[in-house]
Amino acid sequence: MNQYDGRYITQFQTEDLPEQPFEALSPRISLRPMAYEDCEAIVRWRNNERVRGNYVYRERFTIEGQRRYFHDKVETGQVWQYMICERERGDRPIGCMVFTDWEPERDQIEYGLFIGEDDAAGRGYGTEAIRLGMTHAFGRFHVGKVVCRIFTDNLPSLASNEKAGYRRAGLLPDVECSDGTRKDMVMLEITPADVTGN
Repeated sequence: MNQYDGRYITQFQTEDLPEQPFEALSPRISLRPMAYEDCEAIVRWRNNERVRGNYVYRERFTIEGQRRYFHDKVETGQVWQYMICERERGDRPIGCMVFTDWEPERDQIEYGLFIGEDDAAGRGYGTEAIRLGMTHAFGRFHVGKVVCRIFTDNLPSLASNEKAGYRRAGLLPDVECSDGTRKDMVMLEITPADVTGN
């Protein structure tokens, strides 16, 4: 099986689950590709102040804009967006993960993640999603490194990523957000050897 001894499964490691809608599966969550019907949930989540304040782009999302993004970016394969689903509640979508800026020449891709449903936040789903997502990413994109950027005051996200194996690789000082706010960001990276199952 894989380094998680069967607890984390992706379609790139097994042929036993061809009819399932998910791309990857762990004990409590599943990842499936974003669908057009998910646009409304993503707009609701991204307009949640708990989520919006952790992004550089802070303008309110609209359903029209999200649908355009889906057609222009997701359907064309410029980004790979996945819904994080809660298995114990019928694979209810609770957040999303996106991979973007795939740079084969630099052997890396960038990712971002958020838990959108308030009642799912703080339950460890973020860490589990990162572990599952990174296993999927290294199988899907065949890169040596996945990177992400997180504001220094977003302590829960920093803790989740570091618990899942991310290492700090640098500081991006004085990043300007769309509302004019300036804050420092941490650049983090992970390699296949860094991914942890603890």
